[in-house]
Amino acid sequence: MIIHIPFNSLYAANHGWLQSRFHFSFAEYHDRENMHFGVLRVMNDDIIAPHTGFGTHPHHDMEIITYVLSGELTHQDSMGNAESLGRGSIQYMSAGTGVSHSEKNEGDVPVHLIQTWILPSHKALAPRYGSKVFDAKARHNQWLHLIAPEGTPDVISIYQDANMFVTELDPNSTLGFTLKAGRQLYVKVMEGRGVINNSVFEPGDAAKAWDENLFIEALSAMHILLIEMPKA
Repeated sequence: MIIHIPFNSLYAANHGWLQSRFHFSFAEYHDRENMHFGVLRVMNDDIIAPHTGFGTHPHHDMEIITYVLSGELTHQDSMGNAESLGRGSIQYMSAGTGVSHSEKNEGDVPVHLIQTWILPSHKALAPRYGSKVFDAKARHNQWLHLIAPEGTPDVISIYQDANMFVTELDPNSTLGFTLKAGRQLYVKVMEGRGVINNSVFEPGDAAKAWDENLFIEALSAMHILLIEMPKA
């Protein structure tokens, strides 16, 4: 089963310096029927204007993952981490017992990012931060494994049984994803348009999927994020 979620059906928040689309109930958007999808609690499609950003603010008991699509995002936190990340980079922060951070666009062009929050397996875990910059070739017409459960080698580990993948597809290329029994997927078309399981997806569209493998046909260059997790 696959449920197509058009981008224009998502809640839109425009704060001037920040334009967001919320996939799930968040901030001023309250919807008891759309609180989460399995362990995926938040997915925000954010565009941050130049020389603005999120000031220092706290979090706890959440796995926060940010994927940068364009521009350069500058991070600072109470653990002493400070860095800037560009297109195709991923940033991970386990808020655990508590951490404060800021996310700024110090450049002259907008920053476009996808922010996801995943519920941790336990509360009151030790906070930590990580990031990685990947070669674009590693996600070219194939799935690149970005995030995995604790202990998985060669990827960023999180405190939850969930995985994140990304791909950039050439026009007219195809790619599948096999969904294992007892698992479910959330798919985000970040850029481009294509056909997923016989339904046409436009830029920004998403989908929930259970009990069905994915088959993607790119109608243009596409950039897709996928989160795999236990079936709720």
